[in-house]
Amino acid sequence: MSVFTCISRPQLDQFFSAYNLGAVVSFEGISDGIDNTNYWVSTTQGRFVLTLFESLSADELPDFLNLLSHLHKNNLPCPRPEADRQGYALRHLNGKPAALFNALSGAAIASPTTAQCREIGLQLARLHRCTQGYVFPVNSSNGLVGYKTLRNKIDAHLSAEDRRLLDDELAFQANNSLENLPQGVIHADLFRDNVLFDGDRLSGLLDFYSACTDALLFDVAVAVNDWCCDEGVVNAEKVTALLSAYDNLRPLTLLEKQQAPTLLRAAALRFWLSRLEHRHFPRAGELTQQKDPLAFRRILLQHRQSPALIFF
Repeated sequence: MSVFTCISRPQLDQFFSAYNLGAVVSFEGISDGIDNTNYWVSTTQGRFVLTLFESLSADELPDFLNLLSHLHKNNLPCPRPEADRQGYALRHLNGKPAALFNALSGAAIASPTTAQCREIGLQLARLHRCTQGYVFPVNSSNGLVGYKTLRNKIDAHLSAEDRRLLDDELAFQANNSLENLPQGVIHADLFRDNVLFDGDRLSGLLDFYSACTDALLFDVAVAVNDWCCDEGVVNAEKVTALLSAYDNLRPLTLLEKQQAPTLLRAAALRFWLSRLEHRHFPRAGELTQQKDPLAFRRILLQHRQSPALIFF
């Protein structure tokens, strides 16, 4: 949620004139995140988040906005797309598709507690349960093909040691088929900066624009790798808390339990590669955020060295 596209006050006033949400009082860019442009906007009727979509097209976005509406109707703490006077949730601003959302309470946290990791597991299971049977026609970009594409793109920037590590991990993943795991709608990017907490209560799940249909366990692995690591070191107590809360609401299958170490490695590989891509091929923006690729390299090495770390 960086600022790649700047807007002016007259543009914003004209944009809000299509809604019954009051007059604009103030606005400011949001620096968190790396994919879309986001602004806080305060009006005479409340506070909202304005998103300008930098990658997804107007034709692609209805699937994501419909998913958010579905989650909101099922009482998931997700942003609700705001409709204009004509009933449309998607408009255009400064040449980009744009949408408005209600602002949620709470704040992102840098150092989650064990209780907050447990809450992440619970809410992730709720997300997976309430989308069972929901048809979401966005295919996953995760998997070997996507990983190899990213690896080849950044090849010139890799050290010899990193090339060896990446190629060895890609070979391992190729020999471990995950196609028989339970599939469904996944967030695919449930990092700390995409979640709001009010104390130990999870008050907001944000940024569903990487959502896709994929193995549900991949979503769990992404969450474990971020929420259950303290300064890059996997915390077994937090892992147990997250997985136990998830498993109590959506019991993991035997195959999922067996494949969990492989998925944890796959999730670490995925974000090591994508962060390397963002570092070496950055997008210009007024307020942008870079994330350290080495964090996921270290997590990948831990999972490779201690595959029995995760217990069920």
